[in-house]
Amino acid sequence: MSISRREFVKNTSLATSAFVIGFYAPIKARAKQVEKDNILEPNAFIQIDKDNTITFLIGQAEMGQGVYSTMSMCIADELDAAWEDIVFLPAPVNPIYNRPGMGIMLTGGSGSITNHQESIRKVGAAVRLMLKKAASKKWKVRVFDVTTKDSYVINKRTKEKLSYGSLVEDIKLMKVPNDVTLKKESEYNLIGKPMKRHPKEVDEKITGEAKFGIDVRVDDMKYAALVQPRVFGAKIKSYDDSKARKMDGVLKIKQIPNEKIAVIAKHWWQAKKASEQIKVVWDEGEFAKMSSKDISNEYEKILNKDDNPIMRQDGNVEKAFEKAYKVVEAKYEFPYLAHAMMEPLNCTVHHNKNRAFISLGSQFQTNVRNLCSEILGVDKDKVEYYNNYLGSSFGRRGPSNFDYVKDAIYVAKDEKWPVQTLWSREDDIKMGNYRPLTKAKVKLSIDKEGIITGFKGTIVNQSLAKGTIFEPFMFKDGIDATQREGFENHPYKIVNNDLRAFCPEYPIPVLWLRSVGHTVSAPVVDCIIDQAAVAANMDPIDFRIKNLKDERFVNLLKYVAKQSDWYNRKKDSGYGVAIAKSFGSIVAYVIKVKVENNDYKVENVWSAVDCGYAFNPLNVENQILSSVNFAIGYTKYAQITIKNGKAEQNNFYDYEVNRIGDTPNINVGIINSGAKLGGIGEPGVPPVFPAIANALYDATKKRYTTYPIKLG
Repeated sequence: MSISRREFVKNTSLATSAFVIGFYAPIKARAKQVEKDNILEPNAFIQIDKDNTITFLIGQAEMGQGVYSTMSMCIADELDAAWEDIVFLPAPVNPIYNRPGMGIMLTGGSGSITNHQESIRKVGAAVRLMLKKAASKKWKVRVFDVTTKDSYVINKRTKEKLSYGSLVEDIKLMKVPNDVTLKKESEYNLIGKPMKRHPKEVDEKITGEAKFGIDVRVDDMKYAALVQPRVFGAKIKSYDDSKARKMDGVLKIKQIPNEKIAVIAKHWWQAKKASEQIKVVWDEGEFAKMSSKDISNEYEKILNKDDNPIMRQDGNVEKAFEKAYKVVEAKYEFPYLAHAMMEPLNCTVHHNKNRAFISLGSQFQTNVRNLCSEILGVDKDKVEYYNNYLGSSFGRRGPSNFDYVKDAIYVAKDEKWPVQTLWSREDDIKMGNYRPLTKAKVKLSIDKEGIITGFKGTIVNQSLAKGTIFEPFMFKDGIDATQREGFENHPYKIVNNDLRAFCPEYPIPVLWLRSVGHTVSAPVVDCIIDQAAVAANMDPIDFRIKNLKDERFVNLLKYVAKQSDWYNRKKDSGYGVAIAKSFGSIVAYVIKVKVENNDYKVENVWSAVDCGYAFNPLNVENQILSSVNFAIGYTKYAQITIKNGKAEQNNFYDYEVNRIGDTPNINVGIINSGAKLGGIGEPGVPPVFPAIANALYDATKKRYTTYPIKLG
């Protein structure tokens, strides 16, 4: 379908939303495509084939969070398409798929459903109406007299059926409706139901047909391994690659920007072994003298300053402390954390004069395409981009410095072969980007009735946005937006607040980790709240309920209290409670821990989640299960420590994450409050941290404020 710019603008509402009708978005990726005659492509989201195959193009990246299946549910429900017969493909880079208000294709911040469900549902509803009109015209009946089900239009009177594919020619030139009515909740067939992953995705992953970035194979492709500095900020002074050049399979060795050396070979292991034979003389700089302890000490000095940038200041905190019945305070420390996803970082690039091909799994499709265009000097529309499944990410495949992507583009620049550049596991663990090391101190005052009267606190960590493309809208007045998350807008009705933050600068690259700033704010806020509850001689749940300002929080706490039989809990174990709101959703936990021999195990978790409305309750449950197990590992084991300017950890053997034996029994409850939609991929993570710490206090009567939490 060819269409002029004038027709495009006329037939779309691109200026106001992502609901786009009448636009043909070609896909030239090297993957299976629907490339047959007589295909209707009425918009950039749906393709209908005459054989009744319905293909959805999805702009959000699938990294295990279930976005392909949930997005397909949304559009299939409004279209009344047969669930099992759906095909979905990653969308090309195109403004149609941009995150509203961001101007780029982006998957992150648990925003896929919240930002895109309505627009793609409108697409499905519009096409369904077109199909009904086409069928009613054939049967010479009113549109009211036809209905749709499982990719067929049905004549209510005669029970005749027409497949969607058989109506392709009839609706090709039909005027597209710009205003459609979405289904009511009572009319949903898929939305709101506990749906397993789409059979196509399941089958692909079970059989190995699913294509992740590391699976990309193109003709005459070569492989690259990198020699990277291990001291952060180190620079190459000189290197000797004479031995490496003579090794089997080695085709080329080149220095690239970012102070790295690339070895291109016929196979990756050949490139990797050759890279180990390159002798590099490094200028390690002053940071080679630094350790985690040094950074922590510098943070401590900053915490004690009185003039740190103000995040929130209202009321009179000092007066509240003077009049307080009791005051509690604490300091917290959180380590650098690596993402440690299963699929190693990779990117395949082919630079062919004035054209380019790039394929990987990325959360930032637009930025990657544009970066490829910029570095290679190729027009954006000549960059062929394909986004694969992501072998998990937790934020790492959306780096603000685009480190591994830049590496791959520089490696392949002006080379005659396509090159897949692969970071080893050690590369990623030792070279970041990390959730930043953080220190915080907080102070809370209460009156005799158990009301919180004052809250004072400071958070110190590196900025995730400063010096990146995100700085203009994420760094303001010396404070990073991620430092504000869950701290500045804590859920407690406290009238006197003095909250501050500071962003020191180090050469260690930092990045968002699953749930971002909430991984710090949730334990800081909800651990000091627990401490205050004890000081007030009140039950921890009752104390929270008394001081919370949102009834949604209260409902969740009451739910987990009932599920866990909180008020009749046994005293032979530790029980902890926590609640936090992130990315629009609220999650509460009661966690039970067993302490033995200076060790502990999370045995039971009772959870309640309110994301407004659960589009797929089974996926909500899965994300909570995932979040709990993810956060247990980051509470108990994981840390990156710095010595002589280097990360001390190397791989999973010394960067520990949660294991199967650590998995607790988890009960998930969902409350559909009808509030504004929130995300679900990340909100389950933050309250795990304080719930475990609070449970350990209940068991040991000791407050643990340094993560990872080690007993003894």
